[in-house]
Amino acid sequence: MIELQVEVIVSLLTQWWFSLSLLISSWAGFGIWFLRRDKNGPKTGPTNTPGSVSFNIGKSKLSEEEIFRILTTTEVNIQIVRICEDPRSAREISKALGEVYPGHREKGFPADKLGEHLANLERLGAVKFNGDKWEASDVGVKMVRKYFG
Repeated sequence: MIELQVEVIVSLLTQWWFSLSLLISSWAGFGIWFLRRDKNGPKTGPTNTPGSVSFNIGKSKLSEEEIFRILTTTEVNIQIVRICEDPRSAREISKALGEVYPGHREKGFPADKLGEHLANLERLGAVKFNGDKWEASDVGVKMVRKYFG
């Protein structure tokens, strides 16, 4: 009985169509495994130490039209990029926005709203955080000067 099963397996392996289908299915399985593993990202956790910030040094992935659209969603975004041409802390940015918008002169710009704007602008690549201060990136400065003077 066992000899018969071994004979059947050996005869299957010697058939070219069976060997080809086995090869194709194994390569397809490796391909699917590789794509699923790559899509989910690394499983090792963050590579930077606590308190450090990593920046994408490459070009922005957004087109100029998309950057313009996000910058112009509100005037505050444009003002933040202008203020951050010289590196500033969040408190300094809040006070500077308070000078621009009279309703916020005494207390400064609200911290939660400022945080949202800074996070959106950082994702956009218009500003970056260097550890203690926010500064406008070359892309942000170029866009604001090009379209808003």
